This record gives sequence, C-alpha cells and structure tokens, in this order.
Amino acid sequence: MKRILQLVCLIAISVPSLGQGSGVGYILDIGWSNKSQSTPVYYQSIRTITHNGFIRFHNGKGNNALQLMAGYRMDTISFQNFSQFLGPDGTSMMQYNSNAFIRRDAWKFGVINQFQFGRPGRIIFSLNTGMFYERTIRATRYGYEDGWNYKLNMEINRDNLGIILGSEIRFAWFTLGFKYEKLLRDVLNHDYILSQDLNLENSTELRGLKLNPGMAYLYLGVNIDFFDN
Repeated sequence: MKRILQLVCLIAISVPSLGQGSGVGYILDIGWSNKSQSTPVYYQSIRTITHNGFIRFHNGKGNNALQLMAGYRMDTISFQNFSQFLGPDGTSMMQYNSNAFIRRDAWKFGVINQFQFGRPGRIIFSLNTGMFYERTIRATRYGYEDGWNYKLNMEINRDNLGIILGSEIRFAWFTLGFKYEKLLRDVLNHDYILSQDLNLENSTELRGLKLNPGMAYLYLGVNIDFFDN
C-alpha cells in the first residue's frame, strides 16, 4: 500500500508540467450488481457507495485529461445459501440455512484517462477508461435472523486490481456519469474457504458467493476546472 501511495504522489507531482489546466472535486458513486446464480439454492446482491476525491490534469488542447482518484468504498452484500452437503460424520445430510449479509470497507485508488469533447470548465462530454486498486480493510458477516456474526480474515483477498469503463457529462461545476467496473479477481479467498470441512459453524457457507462481478455505477460530483487556452 505504501508503494501505491508513493506512485500516486509521484504522478500527481510530475503530470502538471505536461498539461495546461487542472481540476479538483468530489464524486459519490452508487453501485449495484445482481449476479444471477447457476442454482436457486444460492442468491447474492451487492450494493455499494464510494466517496471519492480527485485531481485531474488537462492537456494543452483540453481534449484529454488524466484523473487521479482516492476513495473509501462501503459494500453491503446480501446472500443466501440453502445447499445440502454430507455432514462431518459421513452419513447424515446437512443443509445451510444462511440468510445474511457482509459489510465490507475498502480504500480505493484509481487512475483514469478522459477523452473529452468540449471545453474544460464549461460543458464537457467525456469517455473514460482506467484502472483502480482496492485494499480491503475490514469485512464482517452478519445474520439477518440467526444472530451469528464473524469477521472475515483468511477468507479475504485484501489486495485487488480492477478496470473502469464509463462516460460522463460535466456542466461547469456539476458532474453526472455512468461507469462499469470489474475486479480482476474475487475478493473472497475461495482456496481457503474450500479447504475447510463442510460445516454449519464455519465460513464454508460463503463458497457459493462471487464478489467480483461486473458492477454498474451512477455517480454525481462537484468539480472546479481551471483551463487556459
């Protein structure tokens, strides 16, 4: 994480010398994913909110910008698992009765290239591509009805990378946009989850979850852009 922050700081210092304008602002991401499961015994739904701050640097013509973002992501992941399995004694059948949710918080750092139409500081339509890094700082399972809560530790891949595709419209200081994000690997460490004995008292109930589906986002922002032409 320290190296990531150092890289972001280095880019933030060096890029302004290549451009003719800059901007700063805040963006609120509201995201969702309703991944359909291959069997009705599993269900999941992800809702997320991310608070982002950013700085961007425009090139000399104003038709391209590089945007550096830092954010705090908060996920609520609802899931159900009603699958059956052979119990530890090897003779009796057992069934999960999971109706729960996971709360996950993560730091998020992104680099986005913006291909712009219009004049920065006035009206802009932008096509965006980029990558981001996430660092999960905590994740906890809460039961809706069973009252069983536990922290996810070995069950989590804490570091992850993802891609961004999207577009936005900026009216002077206001931004409205839509984007698609995809993490490159699952947030869950399925190797660890599957290594446990099937049981109603451990985290094997998470084996049917997939926490890196494609996510759709609507976002709103406020920004101030400075540009000399």
